[in-house]
Amino acid sequence: MGITWDKIGAIPALSAKTVDNVVDMWINIFIIPYITIGAVSMRPILFQFGNLRIFSYGLFMALGILAATIWMVQQVKKEGKSPEFVFDSVLIGVIAGIIGARLFFVFLYEPSYYLSNPLQILNIQEGGLAFYGGFVFGLAAILIYLYRAQIPVFSFLDFAAPATALGYAIARFGCFMNGCCYGKTTTVMWGVVFPVIDGLKRHPTQLYSVGAGLLIFIFLVWVTRRGVHFQGQAFCLFLILYGMSRSVIELFRENTQLSGGAIEASLAALGLAVIGGLLYLFLFKRKRAQAK
Repeated sequence: MGITWDKIGAIPALSAKTVDNVVDMWINIFIIPYITIGAVSMRPILFQFGNLRIFSYGLFMALGILAATIWMVQQVKKEGKSPEFVFDSVLIGVIAGIIGARLFFVFLYEPSYYLSNPLQILNIQEGGLAFYGGFVFGLAAILIYLYRAQIPVFSFLDFAAPATALGYAIARFGCFMNGCCYGKTTTVMWGVVFPVIDGLKRHPTQLYSVGAGLLIFIFLVWVTRRGVHFQGQAFCLFLILYGMSRSVIELFRENTQLSGGAIEASLAALGLAVIGGLLYLFLFKRKRAQAK
């Protein structure tokens, strides 16, 4: 199915006061109760109602997906288009992404454990997803959908790039609350103690990722609003900026499950940035050649 061009009513704008109230509530509920000077009390289980447990990792991943979807829907409605293709692509990308992220984690980090306990592969609510696997599987599934729906690939990827950065940033806060993906020991003043790990101050690398994701989101929104110079520019910039920022963050992260440690993880992220850079040059030169 292609994009339909039905007119959609405008989405009511939120007032500054409403936004401030929501932010204050979010801080009071999710941050202040769990942070003390130099230490954080992890909350892998954020809420519990009887036998129903709400895991912070899964909740913030869902919130990230929701925020990214809402942002894309708003952009589509501003142009008077139907958001149907957004819902389709998000559903396809999320399902494939979760499968890919889980399989990548299982076979890269702890294959022997999961081969001995195969049912634990399905236990994802407490963590155990790898971004690279989710990105590759999710992207592949979306590309197939775009091809079958006859939607311009790079135009869509440019459109989705800021939303991906936003969703990633929110999901990474779930890692912080869960106590996973923590950093190396440090003496810096903003170091955080993760009681579930040990009593040492560590780099809050999850929050570094949150900050990087938000900065990338803001930058890509600025780029797309000014207008991309060629189709695929915003998507390539996402690959470059994400890869570069992650390569730096990995140097501060405790990568005990990789044989090559921080260097191996950093080089992998840098490889993604290189791929983005090469694709950027290819698309830029193709656009310039077509303009002649």
